[in-house]
Amino acid sequence: MIKNFRALLVNFLISLGCLTIISFFLMNWYHEPVTIFLKNNRVFLIILTALCLAIVLSAIQILGYQRQKKEIAILSSKLQAVVRGDEAGHLLLEPDDPYYELARAINGVQSMQRDISKDFTLQQRGYLSLLEYLTIGVLVLDQDQKIYLSNHAMSDLMGRELNVKGQLFVKEVRTYELSRLIEKTFETHQDQHHEIKIDATSKNVDAHVVYVPVSARHFLVMALLYDITELKEIERMQMDFVGNVSHELKTPITAITGFTETLLQGAMDDKQTREEFLKIVYQESLKLGELVEDILSLARIDSKPQLNLTSLKIYEFIEDILTTFQPELEKKAIKVALQIPVTAEVNVDKNKLRHVVNNLIQNGIKYNQAGGQLWINVQISQKDWNLSIKDNGYGIAKDEQERIFERFYRVDTSRSRQNGGTGLGLAVVQEYVKAMSGTIKVRSQVGVGSTFTVTFPLELKDDLG
Repeated sequence: MIKNFRALLVNFLISLGCLTIISFFLMNWYHEPVTIFLKNNRVFLIILTALCLAIVLSAIQILGYQRQKKEIAILSSKLQAVVRGDEAGHLLLEPDDPYYELARAINGVQSMQRDISKDFTLQQRGYLSLLEYLTIGVLVLDQDQKIYLSNHAMSDLMGRELNVKGQLFVKEVRTYELSRLIEKTFETHQDQHHEIKIDATSKNVDAHVVYVPVSARHFLVMALLYDITELKEIERMQMDFVGNVSHELKTPITAITGFTETLLQGAMDDKQTREEFLKIVYQESLKLGELVEDILSLARIDSKPQLNLTSLKIYEFIEDILTTFQPELEKKAIKVALQIPVTAEVNVDKNKLRHVVNNLIQNGIKYNQAGGQLWINVQISQKDWNLSIKDNGYGIAKDEQERIFERFYRVDTSRSRQNGGTGLGLAVVQEYVKAMSGTIKVRSQVGVGSTFTVTFPLELKDDLG
């Protein structure tokens, strides 16, 4: 109100001065005496006119001021909306408006801010999606030791949901070794690395806890967990394999060395003893050769998984293999029954299938009763074909049937050693069957016999890669 009155007074004085000057010079009032000028009410007329002009000018100024104030309020509100990131329409002003350029600038800032915000949101979603699909566990903590974010893999490794932003990590991470690594990183501001075992899931992980400086006063700590459970299992299996190979090689070598040494010390002079010892040495050397061949077969499977496919008449193929086992079959008086379509043809890797059939028939003879029987059956369907070899021998206990395909596993150690078993035959068979995209199953009952069935697809590809 005071500002409006002050503006009115100023406009009145300016108008009064201007009118007085104009009246004196344009209407030649300066020739007349002052007394005449005052008597003619000219002063009153000038003052009244000046007051009217002052009111009009003040009204115009007030209206202009109100309009400017309104536009400034709109511009200010728009800037605040931009700062808050609110979605709003652009300002529209007339080109001759004094604030037109400013409004355009604010509209440009808003558009830029919207684009930056959109890009940031897309990048953030991309990073979070990438984080979720990482196979390694990720846990990010702020400098107050509170969880900032974590991914699904971390929750799986820890055995519980860790996506609880704002919680202290000590309340959520319940593996002492990992908590200790994180605490040490906070204390020393140095990266930590160690292999640990997660208590809740019994998984072995390679843990990296990284110190990440963000600014001079702020930092993050990131825990990265790599699941190495399978690698540890592979290492254990490799060590077990080496240990088993060493043990299995040592047994025939020790026998050969011992009997040979006994012969050299004079036992060879006794014909009966010499023949008996040489027979044992020969048998042990055969066992040693079988073991080495099985180990080499496993190595060949691992290094050369490709297939050499040929069309094979399965009946003639099985008959040819049985011919090589004729002496053993006659020795134990085992009869063989073939149930194979004479004209049946299959597309397989001949060498790999020969190894599979050889081993299964050999087992059917070794672990069969004298005077037993062996049934070999082939069935072909629309999509696959299967080969089954059945015997009425010793049989396998149910609790051992799942383990017979493990390397160096024997159902009955004494009987296996007596029959020359290495414990690798069925493991090799299973690997060859897998190499040809097949499956192998066993049904057995102790004292009744065993049936091994292998199933292969009718259509195989030369390269399994």
